Amino acid sequence: MVPLVKICLLILLLVNVTFPAPSDQPAPEICNNGLDDDHDGLIDLNDDDCYCEPLEQPSLIPNPSFEEQDCCPDHHSQIDCATGWIQASEGTPDYHHSCDYQSSSSIPLPIPDGEGYVGIIDGSFTGNYIPALKEYIGTCLIAPLEIGTQYRLEFYTGFLVKKTSPDIEIALFGTSDCANLPFGIGDKSFGCPANSPDWIQLGSVSVSGENQWVKSQFKVRPNREITAVAIGPACRLRSSTNNTYHLLDQVVLKENADFDLGIKANGQSCTNELFFEIRPQEGYRYQWYKDGVAIPQAVDNTLPNPPGRGRYQVRLENDEGCKVSEAYAYAPPSQFVRTTQTFCAGESFNFNDRQLTEAGTYLDTLTSSNNCDSIVQLKLEVSYPEETYVTTKIFPYESFHIGSNSFNSPGEYTSILSTTSGCDSIVHLQLAYYGVFVPNAFSPNGDLVNDVFSIYGDSDLVEITSLKVVDRWGALVYQGEILTSGEGWNGTIHGKIAPMGVYAYTAQVLMTDNKKRILHGMLTLVR
Repeated sequence: MVPLVKICLLILLLVNVTFPAPSDQPAPEICNNGLDDDHDGLIDLNDDDCYCEPLEQPSLIPNPSFEEQDCCPDHHSQIDCATGWIQASEGTPDYHHSCDYQSSSSIPLPIPDGEGYVGIIDGSFTGNYIPALKEYIGTCLIAPLEIGTQYRLEFYTGFLVKKTSPDIEIALFGTSDCANLPFGIGDKSFGCPANSPDWIQLGSVSVSGENQWVKSQFKVRPNREITAVAIGPACRLRSSTNNTYHLLDQVVLKENADFDLGIKANGQSCTNELFFEIRPQEGYRYQWYKDGVAIPQAVDNTLPNPPGRGRYQVRLENDEGCKVSEAYAYAPPSQFVRTTQTFCAGESFNFNDRQLTEAGTYLDTLTSSNNCDSIVQLKLEVSYPEETYVTTKIFPYESFHIGSNSFNSPGEYTSILSTTSGCDSIVHLQLAYYGVFVPNAFSPNGDLVNDVFSIYGDSDLVEITSLKVVDRWGALVYQGEILTSGEGWNGTIHGKIAPMGVYAYTAQVLMTDNKKRILHGMLTLVR
C-alpha cells in the first residue's frame, strides 16, 4: 500500500507542472500544396505570402499597345492622347481608339491587342513627294538601352489595300537624350530623324501585306546609351506617287533574352495532344497553378492535358528565390454555343437525335473530351415559301446568276431556288442592259457635233474612272481620270491636231451597282 505522504507529494508535483501556452502565430503558408495553411482564406499564389518577382519583364517602351489614354481622340493627328507617346516629327501620326475616333471599317480585324492603334504615312504626296512629312511616333524609354546589349523590337503592321498600303520598311531610331523629342517640328526639310547627329537608326525591317496585320521583329545592339526612341518609316525615299497609310500596334522592346518566357499552348484544344509549356530555365524547380492553386504533381516545364478553363501560372524556384509567370487565360472552345437554324414549314429538324417540329429555343449538352463539354443553345425558326423580285442591269458580255441559273439577255425570268435550309423560294428577275454607248468613230472638227471621244451613259454611269487612248504603235495619246459622260479626248496630242486613223481605247467605268468594268475597243478619228 502506497503511503499517504507519497501520494500527496505526487499530487503537488503534478499541480506544479507547466505547459507551453498556445502560440498566436498562424502556420506559414506553404505555396505549392493547394491548402490554406495559415487559415486566412487564401491559398497558394492567391496569398501575398507567396509573392514572387515576375518572370516576364515589361516592355521598355511604355504603353506598347496604345491602350492607356490621357484623352479620347476625336479626330486625326492626336497621338499625344496615348499615354507616354508624342508626335515625334513634323508629320502628324493618327491615334485611333474605339472610345471615339476610328478609321473606316476597312481596317483588318481583329486588332492585335486591345482597341488602340496608330496610323502613319511615309511622306506626303501633293503633286510632289515631300519626304520631310514622314510620320513618326516617339517615347522616352522606361529604362535606357545599354551599350552592347542585344534587344529585340516586335510589332504589328496593319495593311489596307495594296495601293494604299504598299510594302514599307519600318525603322527604330534612338537618341541618348529625351530632350531630343520631338525633332524637326516646324522644319519641312528635316525628314528622317537620322538626318540629325543626335539620332541613329538602330534597325529596320521590310514588311508587306494586304488587308491584314503582319507581325515583325528585328534585333538591335546599340553602340551608345539610348533613352528615347522614334518609330516610323525608314529614311529611304519611296517610289509610290500616292499617299500611303499604314497602322502600328503592340510595339514591344525588351532584351532579346526576355522574350518567349511566358506560357505557350501547343496542340489542339479538347484533345489529348494539348499541353502548356514555358521555356526551360536551368537550375529552377517548377510548379504549375490553376487560378492560383497548385496542381498536384505538375512540376515540369510542361503541363499536359490542362484541367479545364482557368488562369494558369508557373512558379520557378531555386535557392536564391522565385519567379512567377504572367497568368495565361485558357478558355476551351465551345463552352457555350448559340446557333440559329431554320427548317421548312411542314418538316422536322434533327437536334442531337431529337426531332423538332416547332419553332423555339432548345438547350442540349454535347460531350466532347478534356473538359470541353459544350452547351448548345438552338434557336429554331420556321421558313415559309418566299417570293423575291429582282431588277438589275448588266453589260452585254456579262451574265446574272441566280443559284445555278445564268441569264445574259434582257427579259423577265422566274427561278425556283432552295434556301440554305432546303426550303423552296421563288425569284422573279427583270433584266436589262446598261445604257452605255461607246462610239467607234468621232470627228473633232469644231462643229460641236461628235467632237469628243468619250463613254456615254445615263444615270447608271456614275463616273469614267479612267480613259486611255493609244495609237497603232501603242503610244499613249490621251489619259483622263474621274470623267463624266461626254468628257474625254478632243483629238489632240500635246496640243496638236492628231492625225486621222485608227486608235485603241481602254476605259474603266463605275456603275450604280458600285462595280467597276473594263471597256476596250477600236475607234476611228475622221475630219
